[in-house]
Amino acid sequence: MIELITVSENSSGPDVRAAYRIHQKAHASPWSFSTFEDCFTPPYYGVLAYSDDAVAGYAIMLEVVDEATLMDIAVGENRRSRGVGQALVDNVVRKSAENNMAAIWLEVRQSNQAAIALYNKNGFEHIDTRKNYYSTPTGKENALIMRLKGF
Repeated sequence: MIELITVSENSSGPDVRAAYRIHQKAHASPWSFSTFEDCFTPPYYGVLAYSDDAVAGYAIMLEVVDEATLMDIAVGENRRSRGVGQALVDNVVRKSAENNMAAIWLEVRQSNQAAIALYNKNGFEHIDTRKNYYSTPTGKENALIMRLKGF
């Protein structure tokens, strides 16, 4: 069972720190904790996914006027391929629809085939490519820009 909780400015603490540990493991160049924590306050919002009473993943969204951006999403290594990522995507798409967003935008590493497959399955389209956008241990990697409309 996956439980999703939207995080507001009044609800931080150990669960956001647990999400940050997932963030650190998921990214070659993680944000600082203060930047990460700030993304759980307006105009951003965060969604924490719980499985077995522990933080299993998170999504961070930014909504401006009528466009939403999926700023970051990650699932703990031991919780992948169990529906957590899908539950997070379903949640942010539903919230974006409720908030009258016209589109959701995201960037994803070109090598992250699991994430790209999840986004494609959910109707996101590849719009453009940012060359050499992400740092890697061996150089740079392209970012795919994807968009979901009409949800």
